[in-house]
Amino acid sequence: MRSIALAAAFTCGLVGPAAAWGPEGHSIVAEVAQPRLSAPATQLVRKLLKGRSLASIASWADDYRATHPETEQWHFVDIPLNVTTYDAARDCRPNKQSGDCIIAALDRVQKDLRCATGEAQVQALKFAVHLVGDIHQPLHTVKEKKGGNEIAVDVFMRGLLDCPTCAVAHTPVNFHMAWDETLIQRTVWDWGAYVDRLENGWLKTAEAKAEDPAANHAPIDEKTFIAWAEDTHKAAQTVWYLRPADDVLDDRYLRDVLPIMDRQLGIAGLRLARFLNDAASQACPAR
Repeated sequence: MRSIALAAAFTCGLVGPAAAWGPEGHSIVAEVAQPRLSAPATQLVRKLLKGRSLASIASWADDYRATHPETEQWHFVDIPLNVTTYDAARDCRPNKQSGDCIIAALDRVQKDLRCATGEAQVQALKFAVHLVGDIHQPLHTVKEKKGGNEIAVDVFMRGLLDCPTCAVAHTPVNFHMAWDETLIQRTVWDWGAYVDRLENGWLKTAEAKAEDPAANHAPIDEKTFIAWAEDTHKAAQTVWYLRPADDVLDDRYLRDVLPIMDRQLGIAGLRLARFLNDAASQACPAR
């Protein structure tokens, strides 16, 4: 399901399964990453996207999935809530019809971005921008209830929007969709303002500075993607258990989880920049 205008979100319900961070979330991640690209990565992106921005293609993989169901499971990993570590045999089971999981997919995308040519390399970039965002959406790392898609919630909050005349209505969504789109839509009027929020807030923290893509980190490999998923899963456990017993997500819930949402969107942008910087600077691995 695609996002709807924020004004309509106050009066219209959103129902149905969610795909990923909504277009706003993916655009935020891409926009955080863009100015942090190295010169080689900037050149690579400019060549592959013909001058378009990362944000312009950030949701492409969701549209592609609609006609390529074999990529369905590339967007998430099914880690049970009661564990803290990833187990490939348990959490990333391959399926011919729907693929394997986001950790395996990112490993392939990384190699294709370095080694492929032509349209295959363009697609690898589009998948990279999207999937690095997805692996930081907390509910994309939860097995139970299909990552919250099967939990009906009622969003009843004004959020941080400065609109005294807006009527706050009960908005029925599922828990996953609330995290994909609705909480972001209750925080800012447009995704560009959320980027400003991060640049003036979480991205100034010590943790953000430690994640600086220009820092001398170890090369990104499959273990890195596992670490990202396990890190996100810890956030998922918190936001899952903070869900009110009556499943009404109100302003108190938004206040409690907003620091987590800020961090997940911000750190995803920094890690996307690092992912692309590494891909542009490292040679194609021997096969």
